[in-house]
Parts: sequence; C-alpha cells; structure tokens
Amino acid sequence: RKFLVITQQPVLMAPPAEEDKEEGMINCDAHTSCPQSTTCCYMKNFEKWGCCPLPEAVCCEDGSHCCPNQYKCDNSRTSCIKGEVVIPWYTKIPAITSDEAEPYSVQCEGASQCPEQTSCCKLFTGEWGCCPLKNVSA
Repeated sequence: RKFLVITQQPVLMAPPAEEDKEEGMINCDAHTSCPQSTTCCYMKNFEKWGCCPLPEAVCCEDGSHCCPNQYKCDNSRTSCIKGEVVIPWYTKIPAITSDEAEPYSVQCEGASQCPEQTSCCKLFTGEWGCCPLKNVSA
C-alpha cells in the first residue's frame, strides 16, 4: 500500500504597501495628514493645514475655502468659477496632526508613539523604540 501524506505549509504574506499603512491618509507634511480623496491646503490665517473635501482641489487664498479641480476661486462672489459655471465654494475641514495622539498611546518626541503600558526608549540608531515596561526612562 502507498499513502499520500499531505502537510500544511505556512502561507507567505507580502508586506503591506505604503498607502495601506497610513489607513487611507495622505501626508500634508511630516506631522499633518488628511483623509484620502481630499486635498491638503495650507490655511495662512491659522498657520496650519486644512483638508479640502475634494481630490486635487484648488485652495482659495482666503485660507478657509477650496474649489474643485480646474475651477478658480472668486473671493468677491465667495464661489468657484469655470467659464460660465458658478458653484458655491467648499469649506475646509481640520487636518489631523501627530500632536493629536490617540488617548491610549504614549507620545515620544516628534511623531513617534508607543502603546499604553509601555515607555519610549531611544535606540542606538537614534530613533525611538517602545520598552515593554511603564514609566521607564532610557
């Protein structure tokens, strides 16, 4: 008699793509991000980033509004213009900064964070790592 022996083999998983790691976010700068399908617009009056709720949008100079791609901002009419077409302009939403750390995380220097019940520890490379103990200073 011959027996066929079948063994299970582990499945090899490819590492996630860069955009998957950000969970649908786009970076405005090193510390600020907006949801995917929006546009980062710098709001001069507030000296911070905002998110226009449109992809590839035009950021208006007033600092609070934006228009769809290929439209122009008309400050005098508070609207967006493309040829003869005039539509209301869009209001930006606040961007998410790395300073707004999740309440359950420990904030290290810069944008680095560690899970609750751990501590930030500087690695020999100069980068931050997470020590598995609470309130460790290293």
